[in-house]
Amino acid sequence: MEIELKLVADQDALTSFEQTLLPKLKGEVKRSSFDVFNDYYDTPEQFLGKRKMGFRIRRVNDRIEQTLKTQGKVKGGLHERPEYNIDLDKAHPDLERFDSEIWDKDINVQEVNRQLQVQFSTHFHRVTFDIVDGKNHLELVFDSGEVKHPLGSLPIGEIEIELKAGTPTALFDLADEISKVTPVRLSNITKAARGYQLMNGSILDSFELPTFLDLDAEDSTEDGLCKAIDCALSHWQHHEYVYLQSGHTGALKEIAQSVRLLLQGVSLYLPVLQCQELLNLHKQLLVLSEQWSWQDDLQCIRKLRSNKGPFSRRIPKNQALMGYLNGRREGLLTVRSPEQLLVSMESSQVQLGASRLLIEKPWRAQATGHQIPVLKHAKGWLSQGWQTVMQSLPSKVEMHYTKYIALEVLLRQTLFNGFLLADLFTESRDKFRAPWLDLVEGIDEIKALMFLRSVLKEVDIEDAEDLDNWINDKLTSVITVMEKSRKVAMSAEIYW
Repeated sequence: MEIELKLVADQDALTSFEQTLLPKLKGEVKRSSFDVFNDYYDTPEQFLGKRKMGFRIRRVNDRIEQTLKTQGKVKGGLHERPEYNIDLDKAHPDLERFDSEIWDKDINVQEVNRQLQVQFSTHFHRVTFDIVDGKNHLELVFDSGEVKHPLGSLPIGEIEIELKAGTPTALFDLADEISKVTPVRLSNITKAARGYQLMNGSILDSFELPTFLDLDAEDSTEDGLCKAIDCALSHWQHHEYVYLQSGHTGALKEIAQSVRLLLQGVSLYLPVLQCQELLNLHKQLLVLSEQWSWQDDLQCIRKLRSNKGPFSRRIPKNQALMGYLNGRREGLLTVRSPEQLLVSMESSQVQLGASRLLIEKPWRAQATGHQIPVLKHAKGWLSQGWQTVMQSLPSKVEMHYTKYIALEVLLRQTLFNGFLLADLFTESRDKFRAPWLDLVEGIDEIKALMFLRSVLKEVDIEDAEDLDNWINDKLTSVITVMEKSRKVAMSAEIYW
């Protein structure tokens, strides 16, 4: 079983490591470097790829080796994947040389082997550091090169830390130190996955979080937190890759959503799973969440510019206004530089810290609450949150848009708690949450309109007064709809 952390880094990472961190490493360290040539094979129908398997033939100097990796799992950036290696005399694939027990019974290995063809290749320069410190044995790898296919190529700039012996804690300790000396980010995308993507000419899409976090009635509070962390990190890392590949700003919204989900998950379970490591992560997440708050303005611009959104009949037709909004959008992206934020030390430290929690579970040594079924806490947590929301929405008081904006943070936190816990209850949860989700959508529209109002003070537009009147009408219309949703929401029976 291969256990490793994958980090994406720039070309200066190796130099930074050797100059600043390498001299400080304890234990025995051996350095080596060489060129690696890999050909990845599959059938024309991608039989192996569709089964999440990867097969390659690697050439390093005079050595030829075939490797099969079967479907494994990724938890917060830590990869665990079965790997099988066999030396070859020549670069010709032979799946039948692997132990027959590693194959599913429905696979005709001989037939698959007959159809194998080279699908794509990777060529990179590899510098390895074999590190032995007591019981821990790590292999630290810096790869720099490219994935190649007739349709194009993709750059490779990666750091891999593989656990040869010892505890996974050693992986995170080293990754943590590396993140302090060079920009990195955790990755859940393998070289093979990037090759298949290049070969198929596909671009990964953005997607929203699932409706609810998948929970079982028997899950403990530890299980609940770990599932929340795993969900948030997976969503975060996917959309990092989407944005860096495509530049779609919708992916930034999902990254910010992931950070907020992670923050709320930690906030929810912290009172039960009390430990210093969880408290430290909570503090780091508060800082990182604030660093992503600028994307609210970006999403306001996105909503205003949309040809399909609630303002599509008015805003996109105003060329002067659209020109200004486009400029504000580009200005935000330039000043805030999401590419830099994604590899900032704050971002990598949060991801590594959260991923480490999944493995080390430090609360076990400091508390006993981790064994309690989350179901025992869920009803109380949900009731407390919604009671606070209801108190902020007195039924006999007419809500102004400023009051709804003031309610946003509390409402989103409470809805996140529902996302984290509602899978324990199946009756009427969707019906209960629907009007509250409508209120959040209404708040997003109010924020976009208020952003537009601030824009009108900064740009010279001929119909500015007419637009301001239109904003007032829109605000009135949105509030009218929201008040109806509020009435339905406050009269709904709780599902827990």
